[in-house]
Amino acid sequence: MRVHAALLMSVLWLASGPVPGEEGMIPFDRLLEEGGLEFQPPKGFHAVPVEPDYVMPYEARYRSDDDRLEIRYAIRPLSRMEIDYEDPHNAAPAPNDLFNMLFRTLSETLATDHRVMSRNYTPEKAQEEYRAGWVAVGVFDISPDVSNRYREAMLFAIHQNDKADAYILFLTNDLASEKARIKAARTSLRFSSFDRPINTPPSPEELKQLPMIPEK
Repeated sequence: MRVHAALLMSVLWLASGPVPGEEGMIPFDRLLEEGGLEFQPPKGFHAVPVEPDYVMPYEARYRSDDDRLEIRYAIRPLSRMEIDYEDPHNAAPAPNDLFNMLFRTLSETLATDHRVMSRNYTPEKAQEEYRAGWVAVGVFDISPDVSNRYREAMLFAIHQNDKADAYILFLTNDLASEKARIKAARTSLRFSSFDRPINTPPSPEELKQLPMIPEK
């Protein structure tokens, strides 16, 4: 896997190695093990073949028995991530520090007109539901380049330091009517254990509470 980052650009290209269908594709079970994740196939869904996707390569794909909801799973073990970074004035970012930027870039690339509504879980909720240090969710209209069967999408991104970034992409034509099934399946992929919280920068509200540094 390679991540190309530029200091003055908010665009990251994430590739998972060989795309589905190419020789050398990494098996889903192996990525689960390497990323410290566990997977429970969602009830009422059946596995369907993985197809090439150059926007978000994925390793597992499930579709509801009525074909109204599809789930794609992508796993990016941090041990496989390489960073190409060309800036003589700054050090390359560490794989542990890219999760939020990757989520935003990926969701905006998947979305029609790059329009995404998103939010982060609280650290407590991320740990409770996914055993993760960080979790975010985004809702958007899916680009026709990604799917010509479905129009709407919900993307969950989960991160655990020194383990993996992982993505759960729900595709449907009516998110509102699929709330119950999405809620039931959204934790079908999660980390096997929780190690420790991640270090996150203080929020603007927290910064206001910090003591002021006196000027000399």
